[in-house]
Amino acid sequence: MAAALEGIGAAVETERSGEIFFSVGGLRGLYGGDVAGVVAVAEGVVGAVCTPIGEALEGRWAPALIGVAPTRTGARAAAERGLPPVTPPRLAGFLGSLPTAVLLDRLGEPRRAAEDLVTALERLGIDTLGALRRLTLDQIADRFGPLGLRALRIARGEEEPLSVRVPREDLVEEIELPEGVAGSQLDRALELLVDRLLAAPGRKGRTLLGVRLGARLCGGGSWSVDQGLGRPSAAAGVLRRLLVPRLEGLPGPAEALQLRALAFGPPAADQLVMEVGGSEPRRRRLGAAVREVRAAQGADALLRVLPVDATSRVPERRDLLTPFPEL
Repeated sequence: MAAALEGIGAAVETERSGEIFFSVGGLRGLYGGDVAGVVAVAEGVVGAVCTPIGEALEGRWAPALIGVAPTRTGARAAAERGLPPVTPPRLAGFLGSLPTAVLLDRLGEPRRAAEDLVTALERLGIDTLGALRRLTLDQIADRFGPLGLRALRIARGEEEPLSVRVPREDLVEEIELPEGVAGSQLDRALELLVDRLLAAPGRKGRTLLGVRLGARLCGGGSWSVDQGLGRPSAAAGVLRRLLVPRLEGLPGPAEALQLRALAFGPPAADQLVMEVGGSEPRRRRLGAAVREVRAAQGADALLRVLPVDATSRVPERRDLLTPFPEL
């Protein structure tokens, strides 16, 4: 959902699981000039993400709710109650009607401290944010300390700006598998997948710190496993040695394999490699030449033949073209 919202230009905050916040201010000019236009577009892209998940779970999926207000607390409450946008003039009255229990999700960690604060307020008869606002700063600070002062600021509609995340780069390659692929043929398919990922223009010459190997299963469902590399690497041999044993964990026949980059390291040229003999300078020059050709002619400019199934009568299954490795 966060990626879908970033696709329409939203800068999102995803501090807690299950909720996303973003500002509509800069988006109004793009979508009709008002909040309603932004909400309509957001509902469309979020719905496109939620619908297939809901269908797969046969209805055991809570739909995404969208609310609009000047603060996180107000927006969350408006979404849960299905209310129209809460405008700044209405914010004080709207927050004042909310129960103090809404503070549980807004006061941060540790949650036990937030629970103790809300319980104490309710025992004192302070069961709404409006009642909390009627207390003075001195009364709150003396009885509840810093956490109480934070609760008072939330009740007054005084919240810090959004802490937006840096959009995640999505570098992923997928390959469809012929029916009945197993054993060494599956290893060859993984080799092809690794070569494609390392040759993808989106890698921009950077090393990888972690990858996710996944599969779509023939009987339905999916499977995935994360693999850290230990140290930054862009070497196809390193990735293959780590990932081939992971294929043994496949729960059944797969119709497609997928490889996704989870984190990037420094550019490959910055790696320090110590090797006995004189082959390393040649490998570096060859890797630099491959990168230059790809930069000028495209990702498919340099390919090599990868034997897949020598016994197959279908030429396309006996050998495949795969990107030439850079290192």
